[in-house]
Amino acid sequence: MNNIEYLTHFIHAAHRGYEDAISDLTPAQFAHRPSDTTNHIAFTAWHWVRTEDNIVQFVLQRQSTVWIDEGLDTAWNLPRVAQGTGMAPIEAYNMPIPTTSAFLEYAHKVWAKTDDFLSRVTQDELDRVTKVMPFGEIPVFQVLGQTLIAHGNQHLGEIWLTRELQGLKGIGF
Repeated sequence: MNNIEYLTHFIHAAHRGYEDAISDLTPAQFAHRPSDTTNHIAFTAWHWVRTEDNIVQFVLQRQSTVWIDEGLDTAWNLPRVAQGTGMAPIEAYNMPIPTTSAFLEYAHKVWAKTDDFLSRVTQDELDRVTKVMPFGEIPVFQVLGQTLIAHGNQHLGEIWLTRELQGLKGIGF
């Protein structure tokens, strides 16, 4: 397995994981916060998909994001540029929540753009060094591995746990 196949495999696995963890949620389950100091699934999923959109579209390709192209900041009354990193907890806890189906429609568009990028990316592009905050100057391969795979799976674990705390099916093994 080469680097491109590796990234594609694990990014697709993350996408399937998010789909499985979110697609059956009711609006109340999507918005449930297990405690006064935890995020709801909607925020966590939005944060990660927005991050993927920003990284793949804007940071790596200097293209407009799906978020901006679709006008979702206005439609959902959410930040135009931010994706939740550094957001004040109270703001995250109280953010407006789209429906699960509307969110997944956005996610599918982002994932399709990521698939397109992965189908065209070269090893030279993966070796290119670019600046990504807060990590600094790192290779594109690391950007994708760190922000989409590692970071994405950390948040996916949060989502599965939040499901379980609501008495819903967890990740299972």
